[in-house]
Amino acid sequence: MPQCIKDATVALEDKDFYKQGAFSPAGIARAFQGVIFKDASKGGGSTITQQYVKNALLTNERSYERKIKELILAIQIEQLYKKDDILKLYLNEIPYGSTAYGIQAASKQYFGVDAKDLNLGQCAMLASLPQAPTYYSPYGQNKSALLAKKDRVLDLMVEQGYLERDKAEEAKKVVVLDQLKPYNP
Repeated sequence: MPQCIKDATVALEDKDFYKQGAFSPAGIARAFQGVIFKDASKGGGSTITQQYVKNALLTNERSYERKIKELILAIQIEQLYKKDDILKLYLNEIPYGSTAYGIQAASKQYFGVDAKDLNLGQCAMLASLPQAPTYYSPYGQNKSALLAKKDRVLDLMVEQGYLERDKAEEAKKVVVLDQLKPYNP
C-alpha cells in the first residue's frame, strides 16, 4: 500500500489520527447534537478508528446506542492495535463505490492497478470517495466536484506536512480521469 493513500486518507478524514485516542470529544459532542436535533449536518467528526468500527462491525444507524457501542469498540481496538495497523484495517474495509470495498479493490476497479502502484493523483482521488462514493463517482455526473475534492486533499496533505507544495501542484496537473479504466458495471 503506498504511503500516499495513507497520508491522503489521514489528511482528509482525521488529521489528528496519530495524535489522539480512539475518539475526538468535539466530534462526539457534534454527533450527539446531530442525533438530538435530527440534523445530519451535525454528524461527522468520527475518528478513523470509529469509522472502521462503524463500517466493519456496526451499522450506519444514528442512535445513542450505536454511538456508545462504537466508542467502546474503538477504545478496545486502540488498545489492541497500533495506529498504522488500524489505518490498514480501515483502508481495507471502507467502501469506495460500486462493489469496491477496500483500497486494493478500488485500485483495480478504477485504475486497473494494484494499490501499491497508485500514483499521487490517484491516491488523492481515491481518498476523496469514501465520504460519498456515489456522489463522487468518477463515472458519474459530479466529476468536477470529485476533481475539486482531489485537489483539496492534495492541499490538505501540504498543509499537514505530508507533501511538498511543488509535488501537489504537479499532481493537480495530471488528468487523473484519463487514467481510469472504462466503466464496467
